[in-house]
Amino acid sequence: MAATLTGSTQYLLPPGLAELHLQTLAWESDLALWKQEFPIFERQIEKYWKELRLRAELDELSHFRFLLNYYSYDLVTSLSGKISVHKAHLKSLMEIQGEQDESAYRTEHEALALRILTFEQEFVCFKNDLYNLLEKGLARKKRRSQGIPPPG
Repeated sequence: MAATLTGSTQYLLPPGLAELHLQTLAWESDLALWKQEFPIFERQIEKYWKELRLRAELDELSHFRFLLNYYSYDLVTSLSGKISVHKAHLKSLMEIQGEQDESAYRTEHEALALRILTFEQEFVCFKNDLYNLLEKGLARKKRRSQGIPPPG
């Protein structure tokens, strides 16, 4: 069986585990990007919330703020911790001499992959819905600046 070097030369990983480890590293990168995106959304909300007038829009914005807070402080922190534990599990597999039982690691990896994929899909929907809401406020601001009266 061929061995693949990881970012560290301390461990040689079998090809299947090397692929899983690379996916884990990609997840860490994704989490770092999402953490950078959260403040951008917070600034956009602060910039355009005053343009939202309808009660339903303000309720929706409140829900987005709640989700953003949950994502920022709870979910991404939890996922980051799970990734760290997952990496430690792989490290312990590599330190054990002799036969290695990778099945628990692979099961853990699949569960983590599902959680991250689920959040990734949810976050795409969050962004689309938030931008659609903020565009309503932006359109009102633009109409007002052009002297166009509000519809209806």
